[in-house]
Amino acid sequence: MQEYNNIDQRIHQLSQLIAKVNRTFVPKKPDDSHTNLFFDPVSHRIYGRWVDAENKRIIFALNLKEFAFEWLDNKRQVIQSFDIQDKTIDDMEFAVAQFLPDMGLKKEGFRDKMHYEIPDYPFLKDPFGTFAMKSIENWEYYREIANRACSDLLGYLQVDGEIRIWPHHFDTGVYVEPNINTGLGFGLAMEDEMVGFPYFYFSGYRLNGKGFDYENVSDLINGKWIINKNWSGAVLALSDVEKEDFRTIPVFLKEVSDWFLVNS
Repeated sequence: MQEYNNIDQRIHQLSQLIAKVNRTFVPKKPDDSHTNLFFDPVSHRIYGRWVDAENKRIIFALNLKEFAFEWLDNKRQVIQSFDIQDKTIDDMEFAVAQFLPDMGLKKEGFRDKMHYEIPDYPFLKDPFGTFAMKSIENWEYYREIANRACSDLLGYLQVDGEIRIWPHHFDTGVYVEPNINTGLGFGLAMEDEMVGFPYFYFSGYRLNGKGFDYENVSDLINGKWIINKNWSGAVLALSDVEKEDFRTIPVFLKEVSDWFLVNS
C-alpha cells in the first residue's frame, strides 16, 4: 500500500497543473467543480475539462503512460506534449504558460496560486524522475475500481451524477441527492490520519438543515462508522478490500446508503 501512497502523492502534485488550467479557462461554478479532474483508464489519462479557445474545443491532460502533459483537440488528437522527466513542477508550469498564446489563450493569471493548499510533500520542488510502470498500473487499478464503485452507487440509487477527482483532496468521488431530504457523498480518499490507509468514505447530509442522528448505527458487515466533531460517516479502508475480490465494496455501498435513506 505504501507504493500506492507514494505515487498517489506525486500524481496529486502533477494534477495541480490541470487544476490551474481549469481554474483559469473554464467558466466558474459556485461549488468549485469547474476545477475537477477525471481519470480515464482507457487512455491512461487524467483529464481536466473542455476549454473553448478561438472557435475550437481543447482539453488539457496528464498522460500517465507517456509521462507527459498534453493538449488535445475534440478529436482526441494531441496538439502539443510536454515531457515531465527531469523537470520540476515550476518548469512544466512555465512551459505550459509559454504555449498558451499558441492555443489562443491568455497567459495572465494562469500561474497564480490556487485558492487552496495541498499537503507540503517533501518532494514538491524536486525534478520528477520516471515512474515505474508497475506503480502506475497499481495506481490506475485502484482508481478504476473507485470509478466503478461510484458508478455502482449511481446505479443502485438510480440517480445521475458526475464522477470526478477533486484536485484539493484528490479523492475520486461523487455527490448526489437521491431525494429532497438527503445528500450523499461517496469516494476513494487519499491516506490520512483518520484512517491510516487510503479508504472509501460515505457521508450523508440532511438538506433540511438538520444533521443525522447516528445514535442508532450498528456495526457494518464491511467497514466501520466514524462519528466525531470533525466528520461523521462510514469508511472502508483499502487495506480491507482484497485485490481481485471486490465484493466488499457493493456490500458497503448498499448497507450504508440504505441506512442514510431510511433515516432521511
